[in-house]
Amino acid sequence: MKKARAAVLMVVVAFLAVIGIVASPVLTFVTEGRCGEEYDRIDEALVPFDILDARPPGAVPHGERGSGCDTDDYFASVDRSYRPARQQTSQEDVVSYYRAIALRHGWQVVSGEGSPDGEECVVKGVEGSQVQMSVWFPPDAGGDYSVSVSTWPCDR
Repeated sequence: MKKARAAVLMVVVAFLAVIGIVASPVLTFVTEGRCGEEYDRIDEALVPFDILDARPPGAVPHGERGSGCDTDDYFASVDRSYRPARQQTSQEDVVSYYRAIALRHGWQVVSGEGSPDGEECVVKGVEGSQVQMSVWFPPDAGGDYSVSVSTWPCDR
């Protein structure tokens, strides 16, 4: 009886393993959706200059690169966080640094026409659409900031 239970248990485990192997690509597609194409656009925007590796003097990378995919709207983003230099660098100085370096490497400033505040976006054209660069200062991050490149449209 114990041998029969063990055999049945082994069959069940093998079945679940096969289901997991087969389901893995399907689950990846469901969760990532069409974001693979969006990540390709981001990669193209970062050639030949990867703005996510740029940083003001003294700033240090904080953690690894991150990425995200909005599977409802199929927008992708890639980001990198930094800890600024010990001497106080203002948020405006950090934003100005990234804007200036982006402009020197072929990015453009465009008006966010649909933006409620009329904000400007720093974008690069890729395959007939835009990839956007932004700098974000989380309120509870103690001065750390994140640089993000995404396929979110400028007017959102």
